[in-house]
Amino acid sequence: MRKQIPNLLSLLRLGCAPVMLAVAWAAGSRTWFLAVFGVMLLTDALDGFLARRWGVESDLGRRLDSWGDYVGITATVLGIWRLWPAVMREEWPWFALTLVGCLAIIVYGLIRWRRVLGYHTWLAKGLAIVLPPTILVLLAGGPAWPFHLAVGLMVLCGCEELAIALLLPGYSGPMPSVWHAWRHRKKAA
Repeated sequence: MRKQIPNLLSLLRLGCAPVMLAVAWAAGSRTWFLAVFGVMLLTDALDGFLARRWGVESDLGRRLDSWGDYVGITATVLGIWRLWPAVMREEWPWFALTLVGCLAIIVYGLIRWRRVLGYHTWLAKGLAIVLPPTILVLLAGGPAWPFHLAVGLMVLCGCEELAIALLLPGYSGPMPSVWHAWRHRKKAA
């Protein structure tokens, strides 16, 4: 059972996305939206940590984690659009960049290898820590510049993942950085 807990946490995160959208559209509740957002963040932090700690990392777990990230970011942006329309009107280019930075690698992976890519780079892991608090600050009426910086990191992360995909001769699974991809390519040559 312990072996399945990280995957169950990722599945819970995937299940939170439609709940977030339902809370945003049907209930119109900012409080419940933020509560479900908090559950998503907690499960995102725990799934990979527990998988590594217990030595139960798997390709399925990495795929579920990537899907949870992509679906979660999309649901978060859509929920903010519904519940904080003034914030969205003011910051829509930044939210659009967030989605492009996140989803570009999905499109590329589906076109090139017919699968969703999830490299789990160091930059992506750092971004998972940095981006959520900047969103909360923005929604609380705080300054937008921390969010803008985090979105810049999101775009950089998306570019790094695209560079990794271009460097590798085939799908390789997790890749900590573009430097690692370059080394992997040189070894394969």
